[in-house]
Amino acid sequence: MNRFEAGSFDVIVVGAGHAGSEAALAAARMGCSTMLVTIDLNMVAFMPCNPSIGGPAKGVVVREIDALGGEMGRNIDKTYIQMRMLNTGKGPAVQALRAQADKDDYAHHMKHTIEKQENLLLKQAIVEELIVEDGEVKGCSDAYRRRLPRWGCRHHSRNLFPRQNHHRGLGLFIRTEQLAAFHQVIRKSA
Repeated sequence: MNRFEAGSFDVIVVGAGHAGSEAALAAARMGCSTMLVTIDLNMVAFMPCNPSIGGPAKGVVVREIDALGGEMGRNIDKTYIQMRMLNTGKGPAVQALRAQADKDDYAHHMKHTIEKQENLLLKQAIVEELIVEDGEVKGCSDAYRRRLPRWGCRHHSRNLFPRQNHHRGLGLFIRTEQLAAFHQVIRKSA
């Protein structure tokens, strides 16, 4: 199959659900040239039939994302239709806040946030293969294009985090031993 170079990105995130949206926003906010690929532009951060954020389990994740500068908490604050404290008859350890969202409004606001984010390109495509050279993922391609990320993510502090390992879900491109340096840079920039 003939391919052509259709752009170069530091980070390519495949899938624009909750995790993919957060990963792409985080990478772009760190100064990385980022592309977020989704099958359907109308389904960015789409919520399932139970459009809730929070609760005993997911609430912990939402607070962690929020503490790291994520968008999910901010977006639910803009789009919730009901907010409720769960397990009020039990002790404080099991009480949790849960918000029900207008799922169309939630997806619309998240897509708007992604579209206006600097360093972030939202593309509709189906990724068909990973491009692997010498045992390392160099990019991905769809039926028409080849997308190649560059060598890593350069934070606005000018520290370079080389792209070594690829993790599904949160789209992190940092080796475990580089995490300490990464956290140090984040602390200095805050």
